[in-house]
Amino acid sequence: MHHLSPLRFFWVILRPRRATMAALLTVLVYATYLASMSADGFDQALSLILLTQLIVASTGYRDRLVRGHFDAILAGRRRREPVALAHAVLSMVPGLVLWLTFGAVQHLVTSHRSIAMMPGGLVTFAYASVVVWALSLRLGRNSGGVLWVFVAFVLAAAGKVHVLREAYGTSSASLMVTTRSIAAALAFPLVMLGNDGYVEPTVLLGVCTAAAVVLLSGIWMIVRFDAPLKDPA
Repeated sequence: MHHLSPLRFFWVILRPRRATMAALLTVLVYATYLASMSADGFDQALSLILLTQLIVASTGYRDRLVRGHFDAILAGRRRREPVALAHAVLSMVPGLVLWLTFGAVQHLVTSHRSIAMMPGGLVTFAYASVVVWALSLRLGRNSGGVLWVFVAFVLAAAGKVHVLREAYGTSSASLMVTTRSIAAALAFPLVMLGNDGYVEPTVLLGVCTAAAVVLLSGIWMIVRFDAPLKDPA
Protein backbone atom coordinates (compact mmCIF):
# COMPACT_ATOMS: atom_id res chain seq x y z
CA MET A 1 0.00 0.00 0.00
CA HIS A 2 2.96 2.34 0.64
CA HIS A 3 3.69 2.32 -3.10
CA LEU A 4 0.44 4.21 -3.75
CA SER A 5 1.08 7.45 -5.65
CA PRO A 6 0.66 10.50 -3.40
CA LEU A 7 -0.82 12.51 -6.27
CA ARG A 8 -3.43 9.83 -7.00
CA PHE A 9 -4.23 9.44 -3.31
CA PHE A 10 -4.75 13.14 -2.66
CA TRP A 11 -6.67 13.54 -5.89
CA VAL A 12 -9.22 11.16 -4.41
CA ILE A 13 -9.13 12.87 -1.01
CA LEU A 14 -8.91 16.53 -2.00
CA ARG A 15 -10.51 16.80 -5.43
CA PRO A 16 -13.46 19.19 -5.50
CA ARG A 17 -16.86 17.61 -5.03
CA ARG A 18 -19.81 18.48 -7.25
CA ALA A 19 -21.00 21.21 -4.92
CA THR A 20 -17.52 22.76 -4.85
CA MET A 21 -17.25 22.56 -8.64
CA ALA A 22 -20.62 24.26 -8.95
CA ALA A 23 -19.49 27.00 -6.56
CA LEU A 24 -16.26 27.55 -8.51
CA LEU A 25 -18.19 27.76 -11.76
CA THR A 26 -20.58 30.26 -10.19
CA VAL A 27 -17.64 32.39 -9.05
CA LEU A 28 -16.18 32.30 -12.57
CA VAL A 29 -19.48 33.36 -14.15
CA TYR A 30 -20.02 36.17 -11.64
CA ALA A 31 -16.41 37.34 -11.95
CA THR A 32 -16.82 37.47 -15.73
CA TYR A 33 -20.02 39.47 -15.27
CA LEU A 34 -18.23 41.96 -12.98
CA ALA A 35 -15.42 42.32 -15.49
CA SER A 36 -17.85 43.08 -18.29
CA MET A 37 -19.61 45.85 -16.37
CA SER A 38 -16.81 48.40 -16.05
CA ALA A 39 -13.08 48.97 -16.35
CA ASP A 40 -12.70 48.41 -12.60
CA GLY A 41 -14.64 45.18 -12.84
CA PHE A 42 -11.56 43.11 -13.66
CA ASP A 43 -9.86 44.20 -10.45
CA GLN A 44 -12.97 43.31 -8.44
CA ALA A 45 -13.22 39.99 -10.25
CA LEU A 46 -9.60 39.08 -9.52
CA SER A 47 -10.11 39.95 -5.84
CA LEU A 48 -13.18 37.70 -5.76
CA ILE A 49 -11.32 34.79 -7.36
CA LEU A 50 -8.40 35.25 -4.98
CA LEU A 51 -10.80 35.24 -2.03
CA THR A 52 -12.24 31.98 -3.32
CA GLN A 53 -8.75 30.50 -3.57
CA LEU A 54 -7.96 31.52 0.01
CA ILE A 55 -10.75 29.22 1.18
CA VAL A 56 -10.26 26.43 -1.34
CA ALA A 57 -6.51 26.11 -0.71
CA SER A 58 -7.01 25.95 3.08
CA THR A 59 -7.51 22.20 2.98
CA GLY A 60 -6.06 21.41 6.40
CA TYR A 61 -4.01 18.35 7.32
CA ARG A 62 -3.62 17.59 11.01
CA ASP A 63 -7.34 17.19 11.70
CA ARG A 64 -7.57 14.45 9.03
CA LEU A 65 -4.26 12.93 10.07
CA VAL A 66 -5.39 12.26 13.63
CA ARG A 67 -8.55 10.60 12.31
CA GLY A 68 -6.56 8.15 10.23
CA HIS A 69 -7.58 9.51 6.82
CA PHE A 70 -3.97 9.44 5.59
CA ASP A 71 -2.92 6.06 6.98
CA ALA A 72 -3.09 4.44 3.55
CA ILE A 73 -0.46 6.78 2.11
CA LEU A 74 1.74 7.16 5.21
CA ALA A 75 1.96 3.57 6.46
CA GLY A 76 5.38 2.09 5.76
CA ARG A 77 6.63 5.16 3.92
CA ARG A 78 10.12 6.31 4.86
CA ARG A 79 9.95 9.77 3.34
CA ARG A 80 6.96 12.07 3.60
CA GLU A 81 8.27 14.90 1.40
CA PRO A 82 6.50 13.59 -1.76
CA VAL A 83 3.30 13.27 0.28
CA ALA A 84 3.61 16.86 1.52
CA LEU A 85 4.33 18.21 -1.96
CA ALA A 86 1.39 16.32 -3.49
CA HIS A 87 -0.89 17.67 -0.75
CA ALA A 88 0.26 21.23 -1.49
CA VAL A 89 -0.16 20.90 -5.26
CA LEU A 90 -3.63 19.39 -5.16
CA SER A 91 -4.78 21.90 -2.55
CA MET A 92 -4.00 24.73 -4.96
CA VAL A 93 -4.91 23.26 -8.35
CA PRO A 94 -8.69 24.01 -8.31
CA GLY A 95 -8.15 27.70 -7.63
CA LEU A 96 -5.29 27.84 -10.12
CA VAL A 97 -7.57 26.51 -12.85
CA LEU A 98 -10.14 29.16 -11.92
CA TRP A 99 -7.51 31.92 -11.94
CA LEU A 100 -6.03 30.93 -15.31
CA THR A 101 -9.46 30.42 -16.87
CA PHE A 102 -10.52 33.90 -15.88
CA GLY A 103 -7.24 35.27 -17.21
CA ALA A 104 -7.94 33.61 -20.56
CA VAL A 105 -11.48 35.04 -20.59
CA GLN A 106 -10.15 38.53 -19.84
CA HIS A 107 -7.63 38.22 -22.67
CA LEU A 108 -10.36 37.19 -25.11
CA VAL A 109 -12.64 40.03 -24.05
CA THR A 110 -10.08 42.84 -23.98
CA SER A 111 -7.45 41.55 -26.45
CA HIS A 112 -4.85 42.53 -23.84
CA ARG A 113 -2.80 40.27 -21.63
CA SER A 114 -4.66 39.69 -18.38
CA ILE A 115 -3.23 40.94 -15.08
CA ALA A 116 -3.86 37.40 -13.84
CA MET A 117 -1.16 36.22 -16.26
CA MET A 118 1.31 39.01 -15.45
CA PRO A 119 4.10 38.53 -12.88
CA GLY A 120 2.19 40.52 -10.27
CA GLY A 121 -0.95 38.43 -10.69
CA LEU A 122 0.82 35.07 -10.73
CA VAL A 123 3.01 35.89 -7.73
CA THR A 124 0.05 37.28 -5.78
CA PHE A 125 -1.86 34.07 -6.41
CA ALA A 126 1.06 31.76 -5.61
CA TYR A 127 2.12 33.56 -2.43
CA ALA A 128 -1.41 33.83 -1.03
CA SER A 129 -2.16 30.19 -1.87
CA VAL A 130 0.99 28.88 -0.19
CA VAL A 131 0.45 30.97 2.95
CA VAL A 132 -3.15 29.89 3.57
CA TRP A 133 -2.25 26.26 2.77
CA ALA A 134 0.56 26.28 5.33
CA LEU A 135 -1.54 28.06 7.98
CA SER A 136 -4.35 25.54 7.67
CA LEU A 137 -2.11 22.49 8.07
CA ARG A 138 -2.23 22.69 11.85
CA LEU A 139 -5.14 25.08 12.44
CA GLY A 140 -7.68 23.13 10.37
CA ARG A 141 -9.65 23.33 7.17
CA ASN A 142 -10.58 26.85 5.96
CA SER A 143 -8.68 28.40 8.87
CA GLY A 144 -5.90 29.88 6.75
CA GLY A 145 -8.32 31.67 4.45
CA VAL A 146 -10.46 32.97 7.30
CA LEU A 147 -7.38 34.26 9.15
CA TRP A 148 -6.09 35.94 5.98
CA VAL A 149 -9.41 37.73 5.39
CA PHE A 150 -9.54 38.80 9.04
CA VAL A 151 -6.06 40.34 8.85
CA ALA A 152 -7.00 42.13 5.60
CA PHE A 153 -10.09 43.62 7.28
CA VAL A 154 -7.99 44.74 10.25
CA LEU A 155 -5.50 46.46 7.93
CA ALA A 156 -8.32 48.15 6.04
CA ALA A 157 -10.08 49.26 9.23
CA ALA A 158 -6.85 50.68 10.60
CA GLY A 159 -6.25 52.66 7.41
CA LYS A 160 -3.03 50.77 6.68
CA VAL A 161 -3.86 49.65 3.14
CA HIS A 162 -3.14 53.10 1.70
CA VAL A 163 0.16 53.18 3.60
CA LEU A 164 1.13 49.78 2.21
CA ARG A 165 0.25 50.86 -1.33
CA GLU A 166 2.47 53.91 -0.98
CA ALA A 167 5.34 51.84 0.41
CA TYR A 168 5.00 49.40 -2.47
CA GLY A 169 4.97 52.13 -5.10
CA THR A 170 8.51 53.36 -4.38
CA SER A 171 10.53 50.18 -4.61
CA SER A 172 13.63 51.20 -6.53
CA ALA A 173 14.87 54.24 -4.59
CA SER A 174 17.19 52.47 -2.13
CA LEU A 175 17.75 49.19 -0.32
CA MET A 176 15.65 50.35 2.64
CA VAL A 177 12.80 51.48 0.41
CA THR A 178 12.96 48.24 -1.57
CA THR A 179 12.81 46.28 1.68
CA ARG A 180 9.71 48.24 2.70
CA SER A 181 8.17 47.54 -0.69
CA ILE A 182 8.74 43.81 -0.27
CA ALA A 183 7.26 43.95 3.23
CA ALA A 184 4.19 45.77 1.86
CA ALA A 185 3.73 43.12 -0.83
CA LEU A 186 4.01 40.34 1.75
CA ALA A 187 1.54 42.01 4.11
CA PHE A 188 -0.99 42.92 1.42
CA PRO A 189 -0.16 41.12 -1.85
CA LEU A 190 -3.07 42.71 -3.71
CA VAL A 191 -0.80 45.73 -4.20
CA MET A 192 1.04 43.65 -6.81
CA LEU A 193 -2.06 43.70 -9.01
CA GLY A 194 -1.58 47.43 -9.54
CA ASN A 195 0.49 48.96 -12.32
CA ASP A 196 -0.98 46.38 -14.74
CA GLY A 197 0.66 43.57 -12.82
CA TYR A 198 4.23 44.78 -13.27
CA VAL A 199 6.50 44.07 -10.30
CA GLU A 200 10.03 45.36 -9.77
CA PRO A 201 12.50 42.45 -10.14
CA THR A 202 13.87 42.90 -6.62
CA VAL A 203 10.36 42.83 -5.14
CA LEU A 204 9.44 39.85 -7.29
CA LEU A 205 12.50 37.98 -6.03
CA GLY A 206 11.72 38.86 -2.42
CA VAL A 207 8.11 37.67 -2.57
CA CYS A 208 9.03 34.50 -4.46
CA THR A 209 11.68 33.74 -1.85
CA ALA A 210 9.16 34.24 0.93
CA ALA A 211 6.68 31.94 -0.84
CA ALA A 212 9.37 29.27 -1.20
CA VAL A 213 10.23 29.54 2.50
CA VAL A 214 6.57 29.18 3.49
CA LEU A 215 6.16 26.18 1.16
CA LEU A 216 9.23 24.47 2.63
CA SER A 217 7.95 25.23 6.13
CA GLY A 218 4.63 23.57 5.29
CA ILE A 219 6.40 20.52 3.87
CA TRP A 220 8.52 20.35 7.02
CA MET A 221 5.41 20.47 9.19
CA ILE A 222 3.82 17.57 7.33
CA VAL A 223 7.04 15.56 7.57
CA ARG A 224 7.20 16.19 11.31
CA PHE A 225 3.51 15.76 12.13
CA ASP A 226 2.93 12.83 14.47
CA ALA A 227 -0.17 12.61 16.65
CA PRO A 228 -2.27 9.84 18.25
CA LEU A 229 -5.42 8.85 16.39
CA LYS A 230 -8.76 10.22 17.56
CA ASP A 231 -12.22 8.80 17.18
CA PRO A 232 -14.41 10.62 14.61
CA ALA A 233 -16.33 13.54 16.16
